This record gives sequence, structure tokens and C-alpha cells, in this order.
Amino acid sequence: MAADSAVVALSRSAVAKGGVAGTSQRAVSRLAGEARWRALLIHVAATLALLTLLIPFPASAQAAGFAVLAAVAYVPGAALWLRASRLGRLELTSVTAAGAALAAAAMAAAARRPAGAAASLSLTRNAWLIAACCVIAGAVAVRRLIVELRHRVHLLDVLARTDQLTGVANRRAWEEELPRELGRARRDGSQVCVALFDLDRFKAYNDMRGHQEGDSLLHRVATAWRESLRESDFVARYGGEEFGVILRGCSLEQGLAIVERLRLVVPDAQTCSAGLVRWNGRESAENLVGRADEALYQAKAAGRNRVKVAVYGAGGGDAVPPTSWPAIVREVLEARNMAAVYQPVVRITTGEVVAFEALARPGGRVDISVDRMFSSAQRMGLARDLDWLCRRAALSGARWLPAGRVLFLNVSVSALVDPVHRVDQMMLVLEAVGRGPDEVVLEITEREMVDDLRALRQVVNTYRREGFRFAVDDVGEGHSTLEVLASVEPEFIKIARSLVAQAATRGPRAAIRALVAFAGEIGAEVIAEGIERPQTAAAMLGLGVTLGQGYLYGRPSAPQTFIPVPEAVA
Repeated sequence: MAADSAVVALSRSAVAKGGVAGTSQRAVSRLAGEARWRALLIHVAATLALLTLLIPFPASAQAAGFAVLAAVAYVPGAALWLRASRLGRLELTSVTAAGAALAAAAMAAAARRPAGAAASLSLTRNAWLIAACCVIAGAVAVRRLIVELRHRVHLLDVLARTDQLTGVANRRAWEEELPRELGRARRDGSQVCVALFDLDRFKAYNDMRGHQEGDSLLHRVATAWRESLRESDFVARYGGEEFGVILRGCSLEQGLAIVERLRLVVPDAQTCSAGLVRWNGRESAENLVGRADEALYQAKAAGRNRVKVAVYGAGGGDAVPPTSWPAIVREVLEARNMAAVYQPVVRITTGEVVAFEALARPGGRVDISVDRMFSSAQRMGLARDLDWLCRRAALSGARWLPAGRVLFLNVSVSALVDPVHRVDQMMLVLEAVGRGPDEVVLEITEREMVDDLRALRQVVNTYRREGFRFAVDDVGEGHSTLEVLASVEPEFIKIARSLVAQAATRGPRAAIRALVAFAGEIGAEVIAEGIERPQTAAAMLGLGVTLGQGYLYGRPSAPQTFIPVPEAVA
């Protein structure tokens, strides 16, 4: 019962944010169903009373009068059935009482009339009366079971559409509600705005304070936003630390004011970024969310803690092209349209190319952000499929790489620990392209939060037993750096380009020295990413970094177009 109460509370909350019209419609439908069931019971009772009176047919005029009384009981039942959707609670009770009284009077009269010819029958009037009572009791019990079943189904439906952590609607409810709202706005000619929110640096908050505090923050944020929104608005947890809000009957200016108000009520001095978009009256729900997602991405890229407004078809500074990332992800996966380019990794002292890093590109295009594509695939639940498509494309292109060069292959943590895609599948792919596991280094990006370090460690050990080596990428920009480095103990540590670019300052320089010392302790090599000038390469060499990667040594390109590194660079 406690669970039912909690679910009912969630249901009421969801209904409150779903609009008053939906609540009213459900209440009327519930009353109509109850009225029809009461009508059915009255009709059953009246029919049994008639059968009790008329089988066998009595000769007395008194019995005929009782039959008329039973027939009159059909009138309230018919009224309940025909006007079920128009009766209020008081009218429903009054008509039901009248019908039940008439049916009961007819059955009582049937029980009191003389037996007459009924004595010759195997079933007496008393037997008929008992049977009538049993049928009515059975009907009441069945009705009760059906009501309880519907109640349970409703609770399950609410649970399926509610995020259990925050208490607001989940992604499934969002994907059902948004097209429904756009259809309503199309009929009414009203305005609709959609906003996507993302808590800034939430993964760092989670790592610093623990997962329980992170979950508590999500719950408090959702509660604060639900209380700050209008009754007609709709809020849902879009995925992870992202939330979506549908603002009904709202102009772009009004939507911006509401979004700013929501940003102000985020607890614990936590900031958030937001992307706001107004529906243009024609575009699909998928395209609308894609524009809002693009605006959110630009807000985060511009420094976080701000709102970016996507103006459809405008040419101002806030204009955001209507890129549909979900459509791009589906198109790439269905057509398997993924290619790979390769960037050399060189030894700084000699300029010798020792390895290549594979970088995936949809159809060979460089104008599509792979980070944005993976971010969208993550929310769609397709990140693992996209990751494997990129792996296969990178390994297929590696056939044309120079012999004896190691291939660095990016893998996401979620795909790496996926029990469906195991190491034996990776071995089959390598066998198909004619490479061995000792020629492949799997790069784990530090930008993706690692939830289960123990599982990651077990998977890494499994791959290592087959001959694979590992690198940790983007060290200095990600999350839980020391924990991941200590758990994986990689053969290569790749320093993030942002840390390399600031190597002249004391803090980043000390961090690079610490990484070099850590690498020396575990027997790993350090690679500096983003080297574009000889001075940066010299600075890295002075800090003990032996390997480098960047535009100074070569841009990502197809394997057939590699140009040897000039000696002057080395």
C-alpha cells in the first residue's frame, strides 16, 4: 500500500504538470465506466426477477403486476447506460439507488408469490432467488477485480513513464508528450517552446561528493523546477544530468524568462546551461529537439552557465542551424557510412613515426562533430553500436598503413565493458583485417565518467591476456583521472591538448611532471597531444615527454596520402 501511495503521488504530480484538461477527461471517463457497470448490474437483477416470476408462467394477475415492477427496474438502468457520460456524481448515486430499489422489490415479490405450477419443476423459486443472488455477488466480485486490475495497470503505466530518481517524467514520457503537444498546438495555432538543460560539470560534482549526493542534487533540481513551472508546462529527465521542458502557449521572450528563472533556483550553487527553441509550426519533434540540443551544445561550448536561443531561419549571432543529430546517427548506423582518417604519433627526439591514431568521420566528412554525434547516440542508447562501427571502420582502413606501426583505437568505456561485445569479437575483426592484438592500443577517453572501476579493471585484464595494450586519453580534462590511471595502469598516457598548450605556466607544468613521474613508475610512455609549434615540442621534451602528436607532425588524413615528417621538424 505504501508503494501504491507513492505511485499515486507521482501520478498526481505528473497529471498536475500534464494539464487540467487531461485530468478532467479522465475523471469523466471513469464516472461513465462506473455508471455503465451499475446499469449492467441493475439489468441483471431485473432480468433474474422476471425469470423467477415468469418461469413457469403464473396465472394470477398479482404475478403479472410483479412482472411489470421488474420491467420498470430497467428504466433507471437504461438511463444510466445511455447518459453515462453526462451524469454527475450525485445523479449517478440517485439513479442507481432508484434502480436497485425497484429490482430488489421485484425480486422480493417473486419470492413471496404462491408456488403454483412451479412445484413440478426441478428448480423452485427459492433456487432461482439463490441463483440470482449468486450471480449478482459474482458480478460485483468480477467488477471489483476489474477495477483493481485497471488500477494496477494505471500504476504500472505511471511507473513506466516516471523517472524513479527525480519523480518527474522520463525519456519515454517525453517522446510521447512532445509530438502530442505539437499536434495540439498545430490545431489550436498556439506557440510552443522547448528547452534542454544540462547541469554544468555534474560528473565532477559526482566524483567529489559521491554518487548519493549527485542523486540527491538531481532530485532537488527536479523538485525545484517542477514547483517553479506553470501547471500547463511539462518537465522530464531527458537523460543523465539533462532535463527537457515543454513550455505551452509561450513566446520566445516568455520562454527565455522562464528558463532564466529555472536556472536561478538550482540548489547548491550549481550552475546549468540551457538551449531554448521555439517551434516554427511545421518541423517535426525530432528536428525541434535537435535544434534545442545544438543550442545547448553551443551554450556549453561558449563557457557554460548560460542560455543559448536557437532562432529558426535567422541570420543573427544567436542563429543555430537545424541539425538533427538523431537523424544523422540513425543514417550513419543504417548505411554503415563511417570512414577513418589517421594522425601520426612521432618520437619527438627523432621525428620517427611510431604509431597512428584512428579518427572516425561519417562518410569521410570533416564538418560533422563526432563528439556531438556520440553525445546524441549516448542519449538514444546507440553509443555502443556507433562505437563498434567506428572500430570496424578504423581497422578496415588500417590495412593500408605502413607496416610495423601501432594503431591507437578510441573506445568508449560503456562499449568496452559491454558483455555483448566481448574480446573474442574484437579478435575476429582483427583476423579479418590481418592485424594482431599486439599492434593495437585501445584508448580510453577520460571525458567519459567511469561508474564501475572494478568491472573496467576486469575487462582490461581480459583484453591484456590476448595481447592488447591500453592508453588513457585526454588526461587533464576528464573525470576521476587518478582512479582510472591507477586501475588501468596503461602502457601510454596521453596528455590533453589544453594542458600541453599551458605548459609554460607553473600549474600545468607541475601536472605534466607528475604524469611523467607516474608513467615512469608503471613503465608507461607519455604522449603530448596538440603540438603545433616547435617551441611546444621542445618544452615537452624538456619535461620528459618523449612522444608527440599534433598538426606540427601531421594532420588527420587518409592512409594513402601520408607525407613523411620533415627532418627539420625532428
